[in-house]
Amino acid sequence: MTRAATAKVPAPRPAHRRRNDGQAPRGCFDDPHLLDALQEMEALGLRVAPTAHAGAIPFDVLAGRARLRWFLLPRRPHAASVAALAMIQPLRPVARAFKLAMVGAARVGVPRVWRQGTLHVSGAIRCADVFGPDTTQAAFLTGTAGPHRKLTVQLMTVRGDIRGYAKVSRTPAGQALIANEGLVLAQLRALGLHAATVPRVLLRETRNGAAVLATDSARTPHDACSVHLRPAHLAFLEELAARTASPKVPDGGKLLRGLRAQVTQLAPALPYAWRPRLERALQELAFMPSLIAPRGLAHGDFTPGNTFRHRDRLCVFDWEYAGYAYPADYDLIRFLLAARDLRRADAVERCFAIAARLSRDFNRPPAAAHARLTAFLCTRNLMLAGRRANRVAPLPGWEGERTAARMLDALLAGPGRLS
Repeated sequence: MTRAATAKVPAPRPAHRRRNDGQAPRGCFDDPHLLDALQEMEALGLRVAPTAHAGAIPFDVLAGRARLRWFLLPRRPHAASVAALAMIQPLRPVARAFKLAMVGAARVGVPRVWRQGTLHVSGAIRCADVFGPDTTQAAFLTGTAGPHRKLTVQLMTVRGDIRGYAKVSRTPAGQALIANEGLVLAQLRALGLHAATVPRVLLRETRNGAAVLATDSARTPHDACSVHLRPAHLAFLEELAARTASPKVPDGGKLLRGLRAQVTQLAPALPYAWRPRLERALQELAFMPSLIAPRGLAHGDFTPGNTFRHRDRLCVFDWEYAGYAYPADYDLIRFLLAARDLRRADAVERCFAIAARLSRDFNRPPAAAHARLTAFLCTRNLMLAGRRANRVAPLPGWEGERTAARMLDALLAGPGRLS
């Protein structure tokens, strides 16, 4: 890559430097996670500044949901500016309609009036050469705020062809996720899955204190995420479980012991009601641990946003959370909870609708459906709490915590209980 991003910051000091004059930075640049992401851009060989400089390209800074993440999208060249919007993959109908409006505006050159600021980026991304000599453009996603945050870079040509992606992290937690994704992708490529395509690792290295993972991609600017569960998704999940079954897969008892250990470890940081809630759920699951025993490798974050269709083939990416310590049907439940079909329902109604669908559409016995949904909520929320818990003080909560609490309480009190 030869050039990159811009945005006009109210203060003349570089946007990636924290202010030490006793005054907080203004606008989007008071977000420490955005500032950390800019340092990761610098680790790739880029110069990032709030004002125009020689060879720099202006990038619009757009806020993600709840301002927990930021998108940095180039204003030029025109084709790359349009293709950069592929980084934004909303699920809700209103958000998808707004995305279409954004694409239409970009195609006719209308400025992004909804931008939160501007940054100017110059330099060459050092890993861009693995994608080919014509890969000279990029767009950036800062990643969701938290200790596991990592920068994602979409690499493109001046024509807007998407060549692939790079993930960059300077934190130990983020680097561990990047390392896990690299290992899992190598294993899956060796397996040669038939039901879906997974990215190919092009580069794994540590550079300037930052871990870098570069992968190819079949995505085009026209490929949207899959918002509904299709037969292709089910075929992929079935093949993944069957092809990765091995002695590494824990039984239900071992899985429960691991969850109990997490509850004990996180106890000082869990909100008051969560420890007894989790202990009660795990006690009920202990009556029939075989119901939640995993079959093989789980993706760990199998959502509509991490899949798309390209030329009648399912593509599955973002494997950083993949592992064997997930209860049965974890990926299936994760997708169903995020899919458009049930998003408007009340949390408790949605919970029991998914349990009913597991029994009706996927032939899970009611007790198994209930147990797997309970185990999913325990596993998912312990993971989310663990990502936020870096102090001994109780957490104020995490994304979706209140909704998950209502669902788990309803399962513990409702029909289908195991005890």
